[in-house]
Amino acid sequence: MIQPLDEVIFDKDKQNYYCAAYATMSKLSVASLQMDKMVDDDTFVDIIKTLEEAETYLKISLSTSNAVQSQDQYAAQALVDLCKSIDSFRQNARKVYEFALEKALQELKTAAEDPFRTPPRAGEFATPNNFGKWNTIIPQLKKVLQLCIECTSDGIRMIKSKFDTLRQKFQMDKIITAFVESIVLLARMQFKVEETQTHYQAFELLRKAEDQCINMKFSSGYKLISGSYYSMGVSMIKADMYFNAILPIRKSCVLLEKCVKSDINDQNKLELCKRYEILGTCCVKDRNYKDAIVAYKLGLRQVPTSEIRAFVKQGETTAVSAIMGNDCIMRKLMDRFLRISVIDPEQDSITFASEHLNLSDFNPAQQCIVYECELKIWNVIALKIKLSRFQLFIIEKLLEVYKPDEYPIRRARILLEQARIERTPDNISVESLRKSLKCASEAYELLKKTVIIIFK
Repeated sequence: MIQPLDEVIFDKDKQNYYCAAYATMSKLSVASLQMDKMVDDDTFVDIIKTLEEAETYLKISLSTSNAVQSQDQYAAQALVDLCKSIDSFRQNARKVYEFALEKALQELKTAAEDPFRTPPRAGEFATPNNFGKWNTIIPQLKKVLQLCIECTSDGIRMIKSKFDTLRQKFQMDKIITAFVESIVLLARMQFKVEETQTHYQAFELLRKAEDQCINMKFSSGYKLISGSYYSMGVSMIKADMYFNAILPIRKSCVLLEKCVKSDINDQNKLELCKRYEILGTCCVKDRNYKDAIVAYKLGLRQVPTSEIRAFVKQGETTAVSAIMGNDCIMRKLMDRFLRISVIDPEQDSITFASEHLNLSDFNPAQQCIVYECELKIWNVIALKIKLSRFQLFIIEKLLEVYKPDEYPIRRARILLEQARIERTPDNISVESLRKSLKCASEAYELLKKTVIIIFK
């Protein structure tokens, strides 16, 4: 089949999009089959010639697309089939890249364990750049993938401008998803953590994917692009490149927040909280405390109600200090936020972490469990810096809700906290002693009454 097609598509007088598209499909199919076999058989095959031919056919497909007539059913069907073939090629290209990546990582681990070899750098583990014998294939694979992206983008343009009455032929969601996934793969292949210029190349690719999602109103693509930015940021963090990681991590947060707005679910919100926590940590490492505070605030605002409810439910039967050791994103964000708020020299005033949580669905007693968590965090930070006014402010809020007849044990617990805070080494006034004794006495009476009731 391919030889008659060659005669047509290499003759400029006979070239047309229909023939070029099917010739391209045939070469991409051969390349896909060869790549699939390489991975399945765990063997290397030199497919450079096949990839070069695929590159040539893709270029011809691009050059002939402008001549396609409006509402040409044959060209439209050729585009449908070409998009499917490109997506299949993308899937197999990903398999090959991940296969080669695994081989490269195994080689790096071997080098790291060999005392007679120079140990690999952290950046090499994050994004290996030496694929051994696969080095000959990867660059050509990137070229073909780039042209596949251009062909898909050109196809989307044709669907909008030339095939508007034939749109039912095309599964637009699948085509745009394949387009975004192809760009994400190419950006991943392009990105090398130790080569700064590759960062901007990868970011530029992802920007194009985002632009296409905006143009096509395809919000599902944001999550894929967001994940790609996040992976790059994490690779930079592993190489201790915290300043460089800020941009991709922040971008991943912005895009994931768009997903949260269009698809509200706790899993997305929880992931967004974790990313804001990482963004804040990167800003702290870069001594950018102002941006760190903003990141932690945004993270606190995204904490899902279900996450707070789970914490509150535990706090209703267990002391808050006992559950704070659990891996809870809410507690982590509160801790990070308060610590940075205290040490930031440019901070005019300090706000409480609980102010940025959505507690509107909880009654006052349930909210107090969150306040107790915040108080415990203040207590730890107060070991190094005087923070009694913040601690006492929360205690006052807690005592307003923890009435003696309703919550005697909780009230006693908070009163003992107040007694301890009032009698710190730097506060030895008679007034503070009087307050401390009063709190301790009330706590004692409450506990005594509770014990009597229990043993009656």
